[in-house]
Amino acid sequence: MPTISACLVVWNGEKLIRDCLESIKGVVDEIIVVHDGPCRDRTLDICREYTTNVYVRPYIGEAEPHRPFTFAKATSDWILWIDQDERLLANLRKDLRKLVARDDVNVSPTKSASTLDNREVVDAYSFLWPVKYANANLTKGYFSKVQKTVLFRKNALDNFRGLPNEIIRVKGKTIPTTYRFIHLQEGERNTLKVFFAKTLRIVRIHADQLIKKKLVTKPAPWYFLKACLWFFLYCGYYYILHLTIFRKSDISIAFQLALYNFFLYWHVFVRKL
Repeated sequence: MPTISACLVVWNGEKLIRDCLESIKGVVDEIIVVHDGPCRDRTLDICREYTTNVYVRPYIGEAEPHRPFTFAKATSDWILWIDQDERLLANLRKDLRKLVARDDVNVSPTKSASTLDNREVVDAYSFLWPVKYANANLTKGYFSKVQKTVLFRKNALDNFRGLPNEIIRVKGKTIPTTYRFIHLQEGERNTLKVFFAKTLRIVRIHADQLIKKKLVTKPAPWYFLKACLWFFLYCGYYYILHLTIFRKSDISIAFQLALYNFFLYWHVFVRKL
């Protein structure tokens, strides 16, 4: 039977972490926890009730740069990426082992493991991941159907660099499912107000990580051009290709994704001057 490691990056989350760990307790074979910088509450004490694999790493202010470390520490065949504000619903707890049980798992892209009918070789699964706009989870529109790849074979992971907002890519096949994560999101989310108040901080960290990892090697003017180019490409990708121009939430989120990439390469441009 293939084994599963749950990998978490946490930060002062004593109010959230126990419910997260309870949702994976007994479902995974090991739990790896990394805390982003010194812990100022009982998060690590709670984590140690569930696992001995608890690490404290230097503070960065964002989870993704720590994820390669957690993946390297995992000893199982499969990795479950889960955050402190996420939980597994009962149906996913029940079926998680079925998803990793065989190399040739029967899975249809629109069905769960309880209604298996198409035979596929699978290296990763994505789950529905709720996206919040303002103060409510989206139920309609393009961004109400976001999938997040969080269950994957460790040996199939393809060049994950640990950059903010980086998604998982595998060398083989990823299957989308209808399983849904619980994603607790306190307060207002994904509005322009939040973007300029909070998200720009992540953009700066992202730019710093690109430079630190030596992933930006061209002259500074190139990144000014790239900032402008990516802004218009992202606008076209969402507004034209995916027609996100009919709902206020989709318009705003698509615009923010374009802004994110503009400011990302603008910060790289400024740092390289």
